[in-house]
Amino acid sequence: MTVGAASGKVASTQFWMRKLHSLTGFLFLGYFLCLHVRGEGAYESPVLRVLFLYLPLLYHSLYGLYITYESQPNNIRYPELRNWMYFGQRVTGLFLVPFLVLHVAAMNGAAFADAGWYMAVWYAGLLSAVYHLANGIFGAAIDWGFTVGPHSQRVFVGVSFAAFVILAVYGLQTLAEF
Repeated sequence: MTVGAASGKVASTQFWMRKLHSLTGFLFLGYFLCLHVRGEGAYESPVLRVLFLYLPLLYHSLYGLYITYESQPNNIRYPELRNWMYFGQRVTGLFLVPFLVLHVAAMNGAAFADAGWYMAVWYAGLLSAVYHLANGIFGAAIDWGFTVGPHSQRVFVGVSFAAFVILAVYGLQTLAEF
């Protein structure tokens, strides 16, 4: 195998891994989050929970950490909205990994679940997850070729922002009633 063929194979593998990353994010995890912020259950069967929540979450988290590791944010040099959105996606992803561990522990009766600090972390986790999903859908729309032109991307920034606001309002209301 030549060097060019090997690098082409790596590029092809990375391409499909990124496609799977976005697919697991908006399809399986996005579906779960949309129901979860409204206080509804999803994937009640243990088998469905493993197949459609835990495995996609594990892959999405691990590959997302790799993407964050290799990323090169330029939001300080070029402080444009899209660069800040990119940076925010990485920061919320880094926050969500430990938050989800805490959240699952709290939902399973951990002693800190009633602590005041955890409620503050819970609100931050909710807003981070909703931002991560809304902005991730925007990125997936570009990656999957749905919004290829500048006009459609500007419009979809607005759609993503609206999705963020709607899910955040639902989530904050559900959390306040919890």
